[in-house]
Amino acid sequence: MRRKSRSLRAMADKWLFLRPDTRVHVTRVAQGARKHRSCVYVSAVGAVGESGMFFFRHDDGSWYIFPPDEARPALGVDGRDV
Repeated sequence: MRRKSRSLRAMADKWLFLRPDTRVHVTRVAQGARKHRSCVYVSAVGAVGESGMFFFRHDDGSWYIFPPDEARPALGVDGRDV
């Protein structure tokens, strides 16, 4: 099953319930060995107070609230994975 690509803006809106009057600040926390992998902290300040979450960029460019799986070594026979 193929996952739908999710932008950082869409994920922040989904999890932090952003409104037009909400102030948003994005801080890069870490960048992986590969350039397209990173982790950011998004904080939002609105009428009801402040909230924030960590978001992780996956290999397909989508953002999620969980880190991407790390590639693990695999055994193979004649070039095929077992």
